[in-house]
Amino acid sequence: MTAPAFGLRTASHADFPFARRLYLSSMQPLLTALDAWNADEIDCAFRGYFIPDEVRFVTIDDEDVGWFQVSKTDAALWLDQLHLVEDVRGQGIGTALIHKVIADATAQGKDVNLSLIKGNPAHALYRRLGFRRTSEDETKLHMRYETDTTG
Repeated sequence: MTAPAFGLRTASHADFPFARRLYLSSMQPLLTALDAWNADEIDCAFRGYFIPDEVRFVTIDDEDVGWFQVSKTDAALWLDQLHLVEDVRGQGIGTALIHKVIADATAQGKDVNLSLIKGNPAHALYRRLGFRRTSEDETKLHMRYETDTTG
């Protein structure tokens, strides 16, 4: 499947309301299913997570349709967030974004790590793209994509 044409733009603090709405709408059903939804705690945590310098917004025809966040450590890139509006899910955009993160990590000689809420349908996508589960906790699965750094 070829993703529709989309662009990326740098985030700013003004993007916080859109990112927050999309994040909460994505997380609420998953966390509710695990009996782990606490709106105040989740909202407070999100305020700490959203770092505009790490965030890129996904656009189609100059309209925001999602966002993703990547942070870095010495050993890995972390795909911290990836959220798309419902209308564009399943069209290959998420796959294209993940491939971009993997390519960036490979170029830097790093692996890619991520954590996702249990029950998230994106789990199948991550597995298909080569991510493997490294651990889990009450609500999350932790996964890694190991790049070939042997050159």
